[in-house]
Amino acid sequence: MPIYEYQCRQCGHGFEMLRRMKDADAEVECPKCRSTDVEREFSTFAAGGCGPSGSRGFT
Repeated sequence: MPIYEYQCRQCGHGFEMLRRMKDADAEVECPKCRSTDVEREFSTFAAGGCGPSGSRGFT
């Protein structure tokens, strides 16, 4: 399950939630103020693998 990042528009609290992809767009409640006026943020992630030289690294 992916981790989604959210930002509350009422109190400004940023938080993460582990959710199933099918539930990604379901209503979310801020754990700090209980508002449902939250916005999903774009997340960045690291992926490991082998480069052309065969060295392992992260991008």
